[in-house]
Amino acid sequence: MQKKYNFSFSRINTFNNCPQKYKIQYIDKVSSKYNSIEAYMGQRVHQVLEELYNIKNLKNKFILFDQLIEMYNKSWTDNWDDNIFISKYKYDKNYYNKFTVYNNGLICLKNYYTRFSKSGYFKENVYATELEIDIKIGDFIFKGFIDRVDIDDSGVIDIIDYKTSSKSKGKMQALNDLQLAIYGLAIRKIFKKYKKINSHLYYLRNDKLISFEHSIDKMEKLKDIIINKVEEINSTNRYIAKESILCEWCYYWKECDIKVSNNPSIRL
Repeated sequence: MQKKYNFSFSRINTFNNCPQKYKIQYIDKVSSKYNSIEAYMGQRVHQVLEELYNIKNLKNKFILFDQLIEMYNKSWTDNWDDNIFISKYKYDKNYYNKFTVYNNGLICLKNYYTRFSKSGYFKENVYATELEIDIKIGDFIFKGFIDRVDIDDSGVIDIIDYKTSSKSKGKMQALNDLQLAIYGLAIRKIFKKYKKINSHLYYLRNDKLISFEHSIDKMEKLKDIIINKVEEINSTNRYIAKESILCEWCYYWKECDIKVSNNPSIRL
């Protein structure tokens, strides 16, 4: 019998990266209070951009970049706790530390401000930020949040997903991105009438915007891939640990079959 509990791109991605981590996190339901400094920075940048578009009458307000810095600093300080770590593999007292990652967040916001503000004004036709989605794909329910959705007067919808990582995908990789496919399927369900739907991956660190439109045929193929992947996850009973560099940012070493100690990351 197929399991019909909620899925998300994060669940699929976790399984692809390490089936054992998937089991620990989603089946055994072992929670972790720990967070990496890189993930923390990404969360703070996303929060600032959500707050930006929640400013009342934003289109008619002049926004200085300094205002984004203030929002970022407040978010960084207010949400900080003692469970944020930096990878021992990455840490360098002089070249890679807490302040390096903090500054990377500022770079992300600066690039965003430069790209999207017009002389200090944000005039985009933003329909929603952090739009919650709930869609049935095959027999499975997918939930998630879309960073930003724009709709112009002609009925063109733009799905924009922010990334704060340093590495960006190529155009073909983006076309096959399952997260954007899930978002596209959800938007097609929410909005019955539209002129076209564009998808965008925006890598804020290097100011790279990858844009494309899924064809109907491509969307159906991606839908099948998503369903097949969930069926693969549900049918397996072997959750083998997959050791990789990603282990440095995993906080389930204590529960892992192939690790013999806790993650040696440094508490900040």
